[in-house]
Formats: sequence, structure tokens, C-alpha cells
Amino acid sequence: MGGPVKTDHVGVIEATRSDRVRGAGYFAGEAPDPLDSDSVDGRFRILNEPSRGRVVVYERASMLPIASTLSADDGTWRIDWLDPTRDFVVIGFDDSDGGENSAIQDWARPEPMS
Repeated sequence: MGGPVKTDHVGVIEATRSDRVRGAGYFAGEAPDPLDSDSVDGRFRILNEPSRGRVVVYERASMLPIASTLSADDGTWRIDWLDPTRDFVVIGFDDSDGGENSAIQDWARPEPMS
């Protein structure tokens, strides 16, 4: 893939986003809010430990890869500029030694950016 490498919030993005899937939405793996007991922990994990790994977003209708990023060492990650009205598949890959299966979130819709 030629051209400059694009970056996102946490890691490197190998972007293939087209105008068709571009919008004001995002996916993120964030740590839970310590002040909210119902807050979700969305960090990338391997064997339930926050870890560094690869997160890839695919458009659900075509299964075309849209963007990928590496999570930070604490498992946090973010991918911006996705259409919040479209469905996506988000897959987390264990690239450390390939010992764990991928984690998949199907029929995911990005959160609107504020």
C-alpha cells in the first residue's frame, strides 16, 4: 500500500476508508469509568488482561477492511471517522504469539463523536 501512513488516536491506521463509510462516529476500547459501577471495560484483552493487540474494522455489508490500529499497552484503542448509520464487524487479534482466538463484535454501530 503506497502513500503516507495515517495515524489515529492510539496507534497506526492502515486506512482503506472510502467516502461511503466515512462519518462522524467512532469505535473505542476505553477503560471503565471508576466512578460508574455500570461502566463497560472495552479495552483489548488477552486472557482477561489489558494488552497490546491489533483491532480491525470491516464494513458488515461488503466485509471490506476499513481500518486497523494497534491498542496501547493498557489495551485502549480508538478508530474515528466512521459512519454511525452503518453496521461493522470489529475483530481483535492476538498478535503476541497467536495463542488465543480472536474476539469478534458483529453488527456493531459506531458511537457519534461529540
